[in-house]
Amino acid sequence: MTVIDNKTQDTLLEYLTLYYSALNSGDLELLSSIMTEESYLITLDSFGFKRAFGDKNFKQLLKDMHDDKLSLEKVENVLREDISKESKESKIDIIRYESNGSSRITLHYNEDVHPKKLYFSNSSGKWEIDYKAGRKKG
Repeated sequence: MTVIDNKTQDTLLEYLTLYYSALNSGDLELLSSIMTEESYLITLDSFGFKRAFGDKNFKQLLKDMHDDKLSLEKVENVLREDISKESKESKIDIIRYESNGSSRITLHYNEDVHPKKLYFSNSSGKWEIDYKAGRKKG
């Protein structure tokens, strides 16, 4: 198993803190800057699901945002407020860092005593939250 150095651990902890801060404030620019594009769109999809269930126009925007920047901007404008309204303070306790190869790490932590994982990948020397980094290679 690869040892994860203190600098990397500090970076991932900082990103975890930024992740929750961005979610609590509805700061989607910050959120998009610390995530892979695909993970960011998955996050928007999950937050937009409830709204899309009752709003056919918004449902179409969610679908289109993957290929259309204007639709993405409209989704972000709507969800920014929705996300900040659902904010809550969470107590975060780091459990461990798990290496999944040279460029993927799983951060195990508790959010208000509930076990959670956040996946990271490193491409071009920059760590990013990457939901798909938890998948097995192959």
